[in-house]
Amino acid sequence: MSLRQRFAQLASAAALSQAIPLLMAPLLTRQFGPEALGHWALFAALAANLATVANLRYEYAVLLPRRMGEAALLLELALWIAGLTGLLSMALSLGLIMGAPALDGRWAGLSALNPALLALGPVVALAGLQQAMTLWANRQGRFGLIGQSRVLQQGGLAVAQGLAMLAGWTTASALVVAQLLSSMLAPLWLQAGGLRLRWRRSRTLVAGQRHVRHLRRVAERQRQFPLINSPHAFVNALQETVVLAFITAWAGAAAAGYYAVMVRLVKAPASLIGGALSEVLLSTLAADWRSGQSLRPRLRRSLWALAGLALPGMVLLMITGPALFAWLLGDQWRVSGELARWFAPYVAAHFIAAPLTVAPMVTGRQAGALVFSLAGNALYIAALGLVLGQGGALREALGAVSLLLPFYFVALLAWIWRGGVPSPTSLQQGARA
Repeated sequence: MSLRQRFAQLASAAALSQAIPLLMAPLLTRQFGPEALGHWALFAALAANLATVANLRYEYAVLLPRRMGEAALLLELALWIAGLTGLLSMALSLGLIMGAPALDGRWAGLSALNPALLALGPVVALAGLQQAMTLWANRQGRFGLIGQSRVLQQGGLAVAQGLAMLAGWTTASALVVAQLLSSMLAPLWLQAGGLRLRWRRSRTLVAGQRHVRHLRRVAERQRQFPLINSPHAFVNALQETVVLAFITAWAGAAAAGYYAVMVRLVKAPASLIGGALSEVLLSTLAADWRSGQSLRPRLRRSLWALAGLALPGMVLLMITGPALFAWLLGDQWRVSGELARWFAPYVAAHFIAAPLTVAPMVTGRQAGALVFSLAGNALYIAALGLVLGQGGALREALGAVSLLLPFYFVALLAWIWRGGVPSPTSLQQGARA
């Protein structure tokens, strides 16, 4: 199956899965209000933050080995780690709940999340299970099954949210419960679709000890994923969690709700197109790199295609943002449209760069990617935090982000481009993998 066919298969499913929450957005904004949506956004950001490292990123290593047996061991390792991460997340949620009475002042509003935090552990564990199974399906070329699972999950979330609204349950806890229930659907569908997990049962003590040694060996061989790629992914996700916490603290939960809804809608194209492209690029670039080919031709074509979509979208959002949000979500959400107008340049730059950041995972330059990630997230949080901390408006803080971060993305893309040509050393390492 060609890159275009794989992308079309995933993008079509992604379009449907993204259309579902977009269709639900006008109902949610009219029933729940900005404060409840702000609290849910903070929970969802925290869960997504932990989910990025639920498998210590070993699920991405599943795509790299040439031998299927080694890939199966990596899959099993990722699944074990997902269960452990879920337990640790549950302990974290209990610690946050017990520490809630100590919160005061501007941070006291975060205590509204306390009942919902009990769902954190299960949501994170289920996300890890889904991620591991999805990358295993990717290796097998089961892109249709991946797309179906994502559509089912979003559809289940919409149904659960709709039932909550019909029952008159319009608090943040209702949205968290709906998220928990829908998180079960994708792993169940992947398993029901005939995805063989290659789980190996060791029937004797000797065989079990040998199997554990094999797991340790593959874990050590792919140690760059937990040691470098995991911090990278965690820092990227941490940005949104910290930003929502800052906005809640300095501008209130309602402002966090306006921001969260805006980000969800304006980044929907990135999730739709960029997410599908990055997933297909990961396996395709890995195959090119193993065969000693330059990655630059694929990177160039992807870059120009993304820019051709992002720049017109940015102009449209800057012109029509407030009117568009008011028409879609209700007049009070014109505030989100105004925020989108200031945020549009950053969204466009992120849309162009994000799908191409899978290349360092293939080329073994994850340490450099981590440095870039730390710098980019620090710039984003510093720009927003400094403006809000000085009493500035949220739209001004987003304007500062849009002014500063595009220069960062240019530097990141230039660095990715320089590393897109295999060296003799990288070819030798690929031959041994």
